[in-house]
Amino acid sequence: MLPILLGALTAIFAAVLWLGSMFLQGWLYNDLARKLPLRALVGGIFLALFHVGWCAIYKDDPGRFDTLPNFKTEVLDGTYDEFQSVRKVGKEEQKPVHFVRKGDTNDFVSDAGKMWNRSDSDGMVVALLFKEKGRDAPTRFDATLKPDGTFPKTDETRYEAEKGKRYMDQVALGKVYRKRSMSVLGNLFANFLHLAVWVAVLWPIMRFSFGHAVAIAFGLWAVTMLVAQPALFGLVTK
Repeated sequence: MLPILLGALTAIFAAVLWLGSMFLQGWLYNDLARKLPLRALVGGIFLALFHVGWCAIYKDDPGRFDTLPNFKTEVLDGTYDEFQSVRKVGKEEQKPVHFVRKGDTNDFVSDAGKMWNRSDSDGMVVALLFKEKGRDAPTRFDATLKPDGTFPKTDETRYEAEKGKRYMDQVALGKVYRKRSMSVLGNLFANFLHLAVWVAVLWPIMRFSFGHAVAIAFGLWAVTMLVAQPALFGLVTK
C-alpha cells in the first residue's frame, strides 16, 4: 500500500508543481526556473515522502498526529464489559459488587440481577474497579464529585484514574480513554512542519521568491490539510 501511495503522490505533486509553476512564474516573473520539470519531480518526491511517512505513523497509531481541525488530545485505551462497583454509605465504602454489560447496551447488571446506578437507597458509587490486562490489581477509577460531595450532571460525570490521565465518562461506561501527553505540541509541530515542507519545496527547489513561496505554501498547505490528508488517513486505516 505505502509504496504504491508513494508513487501516486509523487506523480500528483510533481504535476501540480510543474503546471502551477509554469503558470505562476510566467505571470509573476515573466520567466521560468531552469529545468522546471526536474525541479517539480524532486519537489514531488520530497512532498510524497513526507506525506507517506505521516501516513505510516497514522496507520500504526490513528489520531496521534492528525490535521489541525481533527487532532484529539485523547485516545481510546480499552473497552471493558465488566467491573466492580464501590458504593459509599455515609463515610464507609462497601464491599465491591461485580457488574457485567447487558448485551450491546451501555447498561450493566450485577450477578444478582440488579441494574447498575450511580446512586440509590443503597448509597452512591464513588469508584469503579477494572481488571486490566497485565496488571495484578484492579485499576481504580474514582468518581469526579462536586465540592459538596454530590454528582454533577450525568453527561458531566467521569471516573478518573492516574490523576485524570485516564478516564471514563458515565455515558460510555466501560470505555477507558487516555489523555495523550504533549499531544497539542506534537500536533502543532507536525502540522507546521508540513507548512515548512511546502515552503522549502516552493522556495529553494521551485525557485519562487521567499515571499511568494510562503504565500503560495499557505494556500497549498490548507488545501492539502483539509482535503487530501483526511482522505489519505482514511485510505491507510481501512
